[in-house]
Amino acid sequence: MTGRFAWLTVCLVAGTVVTMLLIGLAFLPVSDWEVFVPAAALAGGAVVLLAATAVEIMGRRLAQPLRRMVRSIDAGEVGQATLGEFAQQAPVEVAPLLYALQRAQSGQRGALEQLERDRGQMAALFEHLADGVLVLDPDERIVLSNPAAARLLGRPLASGHALSEAVRDPQLVELVRAAPSGESAVHLIDMPNGQSGRRGWLQVIATRFPDAARRLVVLQDVTELRRTEAARRECVANVSHELRTPVAALKALVETLEGGALEDDPEVARDFLQRMHIEVDGLANLVNELLDLARAEAGRLELDIEPCLSDDLLRSSVERMRPYAEQMGLDVEVLQNDAGVVVRADARRIGQVLANLLANAVKFTPPGGRIEAGTRAVDGSVEFWVTDTGVGIDADQLGRVFERFYKTDPSRTSAGTGLGLAICKHLVIAHRGTIRAESAGVGQGAIFSFRLPREMEPARF
Repeated sequence: MTGRFAWLTVCLVAGTVVTMLLIGLAFLPVSDWEVFVPAAALAGGAVVLLAATAVEIMGRRLAQPLRRMVRSIDAGEVGQATLGEFAQQAPVEVAPLLYALQRAQSGQRGALEQLERDRGQMAALFEHLADGVLVLDPDERIVLSNPAAARLLGRPLASGHALSEAVRDPQLVELVRAAPSGESAVHLIDMPNGQSGRRGWLQVIATRFPDAARRLVVLQDVTELRRTEAARRECVANVSHELRTPVAALKALVETLEGGALEDDPEVARDFLQRMHIEVDGLANLVNELLDLARAEAGRLELDIEPCLSDDLLRSSVERMRPYAEQMGLDVEVLQNDAGVVVRADARRIGQVLANLLANAVKFTPPGGRIEAGTRAVDGSVEFWVTDTGVGIDADQLGRVFERFYKTDPSRTSAGTGLGLAICKHLVIAHRGTIRAESAGVGQGAIFSFRLPREMEPARF
């Protein structure tokens, strides 16, 4: 381009020289042409040669920075500093162009850096997303998947594999194939958990991308949600069961009294009224336990935490329970404790926990049995324990004894609401403690123990 521009300039200069020569000849006598023409030709040639040389030098000076910049771009070495250097070295005619390129390159680099940051953030989100994500090509082959998808489906998912080969679940494959275009299809499927082997529930959301060829599949684990819903239904059923018995008994007693028992037999009437009091007390106890449990589960329990002697807490609870235990033909004993061990606790609430555990031991220990209780310091905590020689607990039921309304008696004929141990668990947790149940099996008795943080500083009582 520079060469063509140089030759065009030379031609223009030469034409100008020839024109001036012809004009000069027009005003000179013919006798003077022999002297003028050679001199004019030499002068014109010199002018043309100088013009060509000047044009070539200027062309090279203009083109050299541009050529260097092109070579730097091809080599991938151009940057903001390089463009600035070119702009300083280039002639005035080229500098604005280089400065414009410098600004454009700076803006492009900033946009690329922002895109790279956004890409990193999206990759991190995709990698740590709790929901599984699959992207499928038109042939139903996996293009992209995250670790959550492999975890939820219980098998590794490699790119390029067909969905039917990787998942091996016809129901899921059919749901993905039937995904509508432009909207999402949501389905629940029952699938095995790859880690535990237990069955679980997955919510599958399948849709198509705008190109209508690729598919997006989102997998959400709703197993806990389903179990929570089942627990809610079970809770309602259990509350209904616990309310039905006393309400039915009260209704029968009231109908009997209305039938004339008050007038016909005052002694029987008084007995019926006493029974009504018992049923009403049972209902009040159920309501109070439900309220306690609800407050504990919601974390709204008000605790009056203060230093307490663990031995005092245990002995006061045992002494309150001793008359009832002896009436049932049981022997209750407090074993040697670590004297002077202090815990930070709400004395009333921990007394409630110990009372529930002792009452539970009395309830499930036959006459002639034995109940023992004690405390001991264990590292930075204090352990309270209650053991009995009662009916014991089957190994399959040990993990559920602290559930609401759970009873080891399948017929649910045993006394109590089934809330006591659940309340104990939440009261202990509210004290930042732990509770557990142990049993060697049916007929081997049981041990209930819980630990509370120990007060290490000496306290005055």
